[in-house]
Amino acid sequence: MKSETPVKEELITEAALRRFTHFGFNKTTFSEIAKDLGISQQSLYYYFPDKKSLIIKVAANVMASLTAAMQEKVYTCNNLLDRLTGIVEVKKAFFEKYFMLATEGPNEKLTDTDELHCFVKQMQSEQLTIFISAFEKAIAEGEVRQINAPKKAALLLNALNAMQDNYRNTHIIPDHQTIRKLFEEQKELIAIYVSGLKNYQAGPGHP
Repeated sequence: MKSETPVKEELITEAALRRFTHFGFNKTTFSEIAKDLGISQQSLYYYFPDKKSLIIKVAANVMASLTAAMQEKVYTCNNLLDRLTGIVEVKKAFFEKYFMLATEGPNEKLTDTDELHCFVKQMQSEQLTIFISAFEKAIAEGEVRQINAPKKAALLLNALNAMQDNYRNTHIIPDHQTIRKLFEEQKELIAIYVSGLKNYQAGPGHP
């Protein structure tokens, strides 16, 4: 019945997340998820027509939890440095918890879709919004000068993402130690950036 759909979908995504977290996207099959749930593979296809749609749903659930945890840091931490490093700590915890999802990623056949590209863009946009909120709060509280919060937040986030991409490109098989080192370096960059903002003197036409 229609009223049962959200419950069944939730059970499926929870089972898929357990599999994806332990074995990765690419080594997990629909038949294994169906077996874990004690249902037929055909029943699984009723809710998720293909593996791509299931991956998007699972990733969306994980990212929603991550976004909520990052937003909490913005509103509970007392200063800009603590907010931004707190966000990085949250991301570190999620990377370690969902290590296989973060380091493996779906294969090219699964990722080469408009749906996944739109999903990634949406997640990037939400993360930028959180960073902007952290900067705007610091401005409102007089911690930093009046600056262009969206511009300065985007600049920092782009630098952090570049560091992350560099680690992916230079570490074929990332491990937990590598992940921890990445986030420690990101926190160091944030500390330098925040310190610079507090002494920032914008030039003409460059807020």
